[in-house]
Amino acid sequence: MSATITISTERTQRTAPALHEPILALVLYAPGGQDGLSSAYTRKHRIRHDGRGRAMLGAAQALTREDARDLLMTLGGRALTPTRENTLATSPTACAWWIPTGERALLFNPKYAQAGSVARFSGQSVPHPPLVFIAGPGSLSVYALRENTRPTLDTPVCHAPFWNIFPSGQVCRGSTAYPQACMPDTQPDWEEVFFQSEFTGPSRTDRYMNWGKSYEELLDTAQAQGTFPADVLVNAGQTLGQILT
Repeated sequence: MSATITISTERTQRTAPALHEPILALVLYAPGGQDGLSSAYTRKHRIRHDGRGRAMLGAAQALTREDARDLLMTLGGRALTPTRENTLATSPTACAWWIPTGERALLFNPKYAQAGSVARFSGQSVPHPPLVFIAGPGSLSVYALRENTRPTLDTPVCHAPFWNIFPSGQVCRGSTAYPQACMPDTQPDWEEVFFQSEFTGPSRTDRYMNWGKSYEELLDTAQAQGTFPADVLVNAGQTLGQILT
C-alpha cells in the first residue's frame, strides 16, 4: 500500500493582534483602609494617557445606574437564571423564595435554664406558618406570612416565630455553615440549614409574637391543632417589596 503526503511550504500570513488600551478603572475604597469588601464602595476613574506611553488615573467619580448595568452585562449579566415555582426574586448574589405552611423537625439546645424544657421538642416535627427566605452571601433572613398563598410585592410580612432571629429578620448564624451559592437551585439547601440548626434562644428585643404564654406552650398548641396559629403572628412593618430592596 502506498500513501501520498503533501506538505505546503507556503507561509501563513498571521494577522497582528489588535491592541487594547485601558480606558476606565474601578477602584474600591474602604474607610481607614480596612480590609474586606463589606464596607467598601466603588468609584470609577477615567484613564488619561500622557502621550509618552504612561497611563494615569483621572478624578474619582461615582458610578451611575447605567454604569452598574453595563458592568453587570460585561460580567455576564445577560445569562438567564432558571427559577423554581416558589422563587420570588433573584440577583447575581441573592435569592428570595417562599414556602407554604407545613411541618419541619426542629432542633433545640436552650442556653437558658428556664427554657430548658423546650428541648423535649428537639427532633420533632412542628407546624410552621408560610415563610419567606432571603439568602445572600453569608446571610439568611426569614419572615412569616399570614396567608398560605404566594405573596405579592404588596403583601405585609410578619416576624418569623422562631428563636435565633434578630428584629431585622436576619438569622443569628452562630457557627452554622451556610451554602456557598445563593440561587434557586440551592433553596432546599438553605431551608435544610435553617431547620437543622440548633435553636438556642430568642435573639430579639422587640415583641415578635402575640402570644402571652411560653414558647413551649405555643409549640404544644401548634402540634395539637396540626397547624401553626396565624393569629399569634406580629407584622414586621414592611411589605415583601420593601424587604427585597
